[in-house]
Order: sequence, then C-alpha cells, then structure tokens
Amino acid sequence: MDFVRIAVWSAVLSTLWSSHAMKTLVDQEAANADAVAKCYSGPEQNVWELVMGKQIDIGGASSTLELAQRAGVGPGMKGVELNCNNGGGMRALVRLAGVDSMIGVDLTKSVVETGMKRTEEEGLSDKIKFINKNSLGNGLPDASADFVYSKDAWCYMPDKQKIIDQAARIVKPGGKVMFTDWIEGEGLSDQEAQRYLSLMTFPAIPTVKEYAHMLQKGGFEVEIAENSGRYLPAMNSYVHMLKRQAVYDAKKLLNWDDEAYNKLISDFEFMAKLAQEGKIIQGMFVGRKRDVTRDL
Repeated sequence: MDFVRIAVWSAVLSTLWSSHAMKTLVDQEAANADAVAKCYSGPEQNVWELVMGKQIDIGGASSTLELAQRAGVGPGMKGVELNCNNGGGMRALVRLAGVDSMIGVDLTKSVVETGMKRTEEEGLSDKIKFINKNSLGNGLPDASADFVYSKDAWCYMPDKQKIIDQAARIVKPGGKVMFTDWIEGEGLSDQEAQRYLSLMTFPAIPTVKEYAHMLQKGGFEVEIAENSGRYLPAMNSYVHMLKRQAVYDAKKLLNWDDEAYNKLISDFEFMAKLAQEGKIIQGMFVGRKRDVTRDL
C-alpha cells in the first residue's frame, strides 16, 4: 500500500471538507425516520415503482451490475444491503451477479414484507434474508460480510458518517462498500436545496467530495467517487412517463386527485431542471476497508 498516496488523498479531502458546509433540511423533524417510513408505506412507494421498476433506484439492475463489476463483487461472496427497501437490488446481485447470499435491512415494515414476498416468489428465500430494523441498529456481527451495498438510499440518513461506520463495522478487512446516492452537484442554491430536500424527505445532501471524505474517515480506501452520469437521463425519463406514458396509472395511484397529480408533475419537473443544470447528480462510490495486516 502506498501510504504517501493515502496521506495526500486524506489531506486533500480534509481541505475540501472544511471549505464546504453540507446542505441540510431546516426542519429535520420533517425528514426523520417516521416521516420516511410513512412515505414508503403509501402512494409514494408505488409512484417510484411506476417510473423506476421494482428495484426503486436509478439505473436498476444495469446500474447494480456496473457497480458490482467495478467493485469486484461476484460469485461466492456474501453481502449486506443497508436500507434495502423491497430487496430488488439484492435479487439482482444474487440472480445476475452470482452473489452467494444477501441480508437486507430496512426500517419500513411494508416494504420488507413486500420484499420477502417477492423474494419467495422468485425462489430466492434461501439466499436472501430481511431484517426489519433501523440500519444503524441492525445487530449484524462485526466483519461478517464480504461487501456492504446500497442504491440511492443513504440520502435518507441524517448522519451519513454513521451509516458508513456501520458498513465499516460489518464488512471484513479488505472487503468493499459499494453504493450510489443522490447528491449535490454544482451551483445548488440554499433555496433550491430546501425545496428539494423537503419534497424528497432528505435530511441532508452531501457532495461527491464529502462522501469520499466520510469513506476515508470510516476506514476505507476510496477507489471510486464520481458522478454516475445517470441522474439526468433518469429524471427526463420519469417526467416523460408521468406526463405522456403512464398518466392513467399515476392518477390511479393518487386516487384520481388532480391537485396531487399536478404537484407530482411540478415536483418531477423541478428535479429534472436541477438535473439539467448539474445541481443534483447520482454519485457512485466504492471503498475498500483497510486491512492493517495486509497493508503493512
């Protein structure tokens, strides 16, 4: 291991970290765990499945497979997903990437129940298990997984360092953390940030550099920290779906409430505008947990 390179990387990240304050939602109670669980127990979950598919993240299985390939995750490995929603990503990793087994943790009871049902229907219950708990109190053993995974879900965590520290605790030395998340790009104003965080029920939104700093602080060597390039085309696709292709389906999910539908369109157009201007992006990250014995 090149310790000089790590020291330089750490110093650069520390400088960047200190020069930028992460944008946070003013009303933190509006994005607490109960608020998030409420969102994903109602029509919002169904709207996201309508535009995204059952994996509920940008890029779905294609993005998951890209992430796994770049992280070196594959056959024979055992993984954990923190904030797993219905487990679509875990099913993709097991079925398409050859991962041996997965454990998913999520706080929202309804999505866990849906995930268990879909996993059983696909005949994967022997390889995929669910835990209905807060990911920060998952109870999993230390150094028990080859990798920790998440897709567009740590945006709901108030303290991102804590979820990264959980990943570091669970993964074996030399193991990987791999995830994507919705993050701040360039030029996002405070006013835009408050509207965005509020409508998405996000307590805070970091940048690529801030997430990289947190990974390094959590004991990971940062291998990938970049813009995935998927956020803009995804948002344009979702707006098209809701305005042109799936109007009936969207209105049905909203109980034929035209006011709610019009707000939905306005919110998605706002997110698409932020994407077009590069103010919100999807970040992609891979880190390797430092193995002190190997790195010496």
